[in-house]
Amino acid sequence: MRNIIATACALLWALPAMASAEASHAQSSTPVINVVGVDHVGINVPDMEQAVTFFQNTFGFEPVTEIKDPPVDAGFKKLFDVHASSSVKSIKMLRAGDGANIELFKFDAPDADHAQPHYDDAAAAHIGFYVDDINQAVGQLRKAGVTVLTDPIVVNAGETAGDSWVYFLTPWGAKLELVSYPSGQAGERAAGVHLWRAQSVLSPTSGKSLDPQAVRTLVQGYVGMLNDTDAASRKKFLDAHYTDNTIFNDPEGLAVGRDELNELLGKLQARNRGWTFKVIGEPQIQHGNFRIQWKYGPASDPEKILGEDIVATQGGRIATTLVFLNKVPQ
Repeated sequence: MRNIIATACALLWALPAMASAEASHAQSSTPVINVVGVDHVGINVPDMEQAVTFFQNTFGFEPVTEIKDPPVDAGFKKLFDVHASSSVKSIKMLRAGDGANIELFKFDAPDADHAQPHYDDAAAAHIGFYVDDINQAVGQLRKAGVTVLTDPIVVNAGETAGDSWVYFLTPWGAKLELVSYPSGQAGERAAGVHLWRAQSVLSPTSGKSLDPQAVRTLVQGYVGMLNDTDAASRKKFLDAHYTDNTIFNDPEGLAVGRDELNELLGKLQARNRGWTFKVIGEPQIQHGNFRIQWKYGPASDPEKILGEDIVATQGGRIATTLVFLNKVPQ
């Protein structure tokens, strides 16, 4: 299925790569270790071939490595709380789009509990997959014969406003989730942290980031557009470098589409005549995203406002821009 990217329980980066902690909020303590991100999510499956086929055919996930019949002695079983009668038959790692890998375990376990846990059991867990269009994705799942528990549930209030989600079942009865929040969630701005979510600019196995020189060129034009007081001139750049339904999420308001963004920029410039927007340092690239730090102000106080923009691209065009303010006038 096109554009489905694994998210792993809706928390795929313990330290968000694009929104720095120092720019968003002070940490209460120093972490014991610095975690780069979530490498994989492990799940037990009753039939390895069935599980691999399901993930391949439904989502395009690709098996990469396999360990067959690893030796597991009594000491290991005791240490890891494995039934004495069990043996490990296979461990497979799947590449799951631009998210965490998925590790599948197949045990020969005659004494284990083979029933799926209840949703509220302590051992229950699930994986969430991010999709660009959740309604389309649900339709495709149902067409493929996958059991989807409800229609997409849209959240309109609270910290997760902007999120849509739905649960579906694997052939062996495990619950998985689809999530989508292309305009972000309300709580992201309040927390000053951008939740990680995969971008569809990557093919599932390409592993390629944006080209640094192309990003520099795009940023140069981006800066020029933000400083351009002529709406017609801005429109030319927007039409050439922004998607039709681009989203610009700014503290001043949410603009959806190029025309709304052009109007919003015009209002900001009219309010702050003579102010200049300048980028600080080089853009930081993370796969399909890039982050730029900037300053904005008049000649007498060029750093009157400091902030950073997190920009997501799609097909070489800007699809989403999240604006964070790190310093504002008191």
